[in-house]
Amino acid sequence: MRFVLYNIRYATGTGWDYHIPFPFWGCFRKTEKNFKDISSFLIKLNPDIVGLVESDGGSYRQNGKSQPKEMASQIGGMPIFCCKYYPESFITKTPILKSQGNAVVTKIPPVSHKVRYLSYGVKRALLEVEYEDFVLYLVHLSLGRKARTKQLEELAERCMSSKKPVILAGDCNTFGGEDELFPLIERVGLKNANSDLMPTYPSSSPRMLLDFVLYSPEIKVDNLFIPKVTFSDHLPLVCDFSL
Repeated sequence: MRFVLYNIRYATGTGWDYHIPFPFWGCFRKTEKNFKDISSFLIKLNPDIVGLVESDGGSYRQNGKSQPKEMASQIGGMPIFCCKYYPESFITKTPILKSQGNAVVTKIPPVSHKVRYLSYGVKRALLEVEYEDFVLYLVHLSLGRKARTKQLEELAERCMSSKKPVILAGDCNTFGGEDELFPLIERVGLKNANSDLMPTYPSSSPRMLLDFVLYSPEIKVDNLFIPKVTFSDHLPLVCDFSL
């Protein structure tokens, strides 16, 4: 099976002009053209499962269309989307932010899927997709180190409670690199698919490892590569695995 993890930055793009005329101005850009380029790129990869971090569920940027649904219609499969913010947060009432979330587009029919919420941080959503032989957890962790540490503790407990092998993937915002994940990796007994610790951010000149695919030892990773594309500020991870 082929799994692709990609923080697509809502398909708002990247580049020198992203912060002009003021910081993060680029997040208000229309996204259909860039999202079409991202979709075309993913189609060529022929993935079985795509984990989309920072995907748009249907704001004006995408002319009201859900990016996960659009991608599912192009690569096949079903889309599973969740807003990444806690439902009771005021953020979920804000027009653009309420459409910001994470998604799984899967050609493999899942047994079940649900959204869980971590106890700390602004970005709390944990998207859980259960398959016949394994469970996929998709996350986008907090920018704050203190909240992120608590989130990782909760994720370790969640992974250990699974009765099936797990894949834990997402943008972990680990500015301290893999070292931040050692307690979770050691406690749960996971492995890092990116064993060479190749950086994933920023895409134009990668120097930080923020995006991870961690997996149980029952899963065999046959190949992992990181295409050098600049549709987003993050690079995608392409992971071929078997059970």
